[in-house]
Amino acid sequence: MNSFWRFLRDKRNQQVLGWLGGGLVVVTTGLWAAFVYFFPPGKSPEAKSPEPAVSVQADCSAIAIGGNVTGATITTGGATNADCVPKPK
Repeated sequence: MNSFWRFLRDKRNQQVLGWLGGGLVVVTTGLWAAFVYFFPPGKSPEAKSPEPAVSVQADCSAIAIGGNVTGATITTGGATNADCVPKPK
């Protein structure tokens, strides 16, 4: 066991082991990238089909949202009441 520690304490051996370890990491990463590129995961038969389009309508300058919504700003066509019937009082 003493010779093992003496081997590891040698500066030249530390450098060689460092280069070998780094090379092993680079080669392993390259092989993994090639494997993932050439053998992509297959589609499972239970894969869900895309959700059908949602039809949402709004009138009187209202805002209607349906389905998945992303973003933080919603803009409308303007503030006009031309398409609205006045409500009875």
